[in-house]
Amino acid sequence: MPLWLVNFHAIASAQLKIETAPAIAPSIEPVAETPTMIQPATSDTSVVQQSNQFNILGGQSSGGVAPNLIHQFQQFDLDTGDAANFVVDPNVANVISLINALQPSSIDGLLQITSNDLLNASNANLFLVNPAGIVFGENVSLSLPANLTATTASGLLFEDTYLLSIDGSVSDLGLSTDKPAVSTDALAPLVELDPSTGLLRATTIAAPSISNLTNAPMGYLLLSAPESSTDTELAPLVPELPSGSIDNQGILQVEPQATISLIGQYIQNDGSLMAPGGTVNLVATAGEALLRLNQPGNLLSLDVIPADTLEAISATTESSSYEAPPDTLPTTELAQLLTGGNEQNATQIVVNPDGSQTLTNITPSLVPAPGTVLVRGIVDVSDHTPADEATSPGEIIMLGEQINLVGGEIYANGVGQGGTLSIGGMPIEDGFNAAYVLVDRSSTLQADSEDSSGGSIDVWANDTVRFYGTATATGATPLLDGTITIEAGDNLDIRQPTSR
Repeated sequence: MPLWLVNFHAIASAQLKIETAPAIAPSIEPVAETPTMIQPATSDTSVVQQSNQFNILGGQSSGGVAPNLIHQFQQFDLDTGDAANFVVDPNVANVISLINALQPSSIDGLLQITSNDLLNASNANLFLVNPAGIVFGENVSLSLPANLTATTASGLLFEDTYLLSIDGSVSDLGLSTDKPAVSTDALAPLVELDPSTGLLRATTIAAPSISNLTNAPMGYLLLSAPESSTDTELAPLVPELPSGSIDNQGILQVEPQATISLIGQYIQNDGSLMAPGGTVNLVATAGEALLRLNQPGNLLSLDVIPADTLEAISATTESSSYEAPPDTLPTTELAQLLTGGNEQNATQIVVNPDGSQTLTNITPSLVPAPGTVLVRGIVDVSDHTPADEATSPGEIIMLGEQINLVGGEIYANGVGQGGTLSIGGMPIEDGFNAAYVLVDRSSTLQADSEDSSGGSIDVWANDTVRFYGTATATGATPLLDGTITIEAGDNLDIRQPTSR
């Protein structure tokens, strides 16, 4: 008899149910074929085609020892068999591609980063940013030296201070607590002490620019598409998905110990996300908010700041040609190209006493909606490094208002220490927790270890958890078994599969 739940803790204020649950298998819509079109938005970026490889050169650098390299595109689509090759200096830390397009980006070829120095390889991370959406096709592949972040954010936050908008403009949000506040009401120059005369003199503040964008982004501004923004002449790539969606239908695999992060209004994985001994972050949020990392590199700890409470700080500069940013956040005209389905769709199958089955539409709905993470494929951060070599326990984090695992295969196994699975957040975190989590009976969660301690699996929702799948955190011996904790604020429904 297999071990379904190891060191299991179930906590809820509602009844605990153990019974057989039916499987739910929604259909998968393939991405529409889109020809390669990589169109720069500024003269700073150039694209040189060599056969089926599109070399992306130039960009705007933030400067410094490990600069960020910013590219701006009007369109970024990559067809099957083609390659988008970002050519960078070996010291570049992050390649950030801002795609200010009306359509979601369709990526069905190879994404790669290469160094322009044959003697020194690149170790840069790749950021793909398109508020309209990103769809990874069945034939997508990666050749990246480090991390991949795909997001539908309208802006990226740097140094807890500067916002890089999708149109390439830079604003000062003034979120940092260690810098003096600047009035948003007055444009009068500040004063400073002139060391040569000992008198006060007027000074000015330089306009923020890309040169200020040091270190990696530490926040993501997500804005919903205006309801009135439509274009009937543009066909959606995946018609059933809402605007600002990220859909993976292929295999996205990064190097060992690297990270894959998908951050948007709606996240759907029908393919495979592979980060051996690394991290996979799936984060979805509805509405408009700034997701700010409390600890850079760790998406489990987030501040969620409503976008309408943010103000960009105006500045007076020495350049008369500079126009100060407005006192509200810059926004981008986002086309609502992907539309949701019928809210009346059935969301659950109930088995009646006579054996018949009835479709019901018990809320919350399984119909794609903003704030939802749906996994129908594989997420694997297992580390199969031999026991006599250094290993790294992998980590998988899924955050959203609703998390649905429907036939999902979630693995954080290891030869050494088992990894960590965190689905829906944790009750001790104030920033970002799911309201609803579903794990259907065909879904599997594993954080097992072959030679050492099992890992940890945590499933949490403020309202409802329906857990019908299997979960194991098995160690090399029973004394080394890990932990599985499933908690719900109001309703907890656990139903074990009858067979495997």
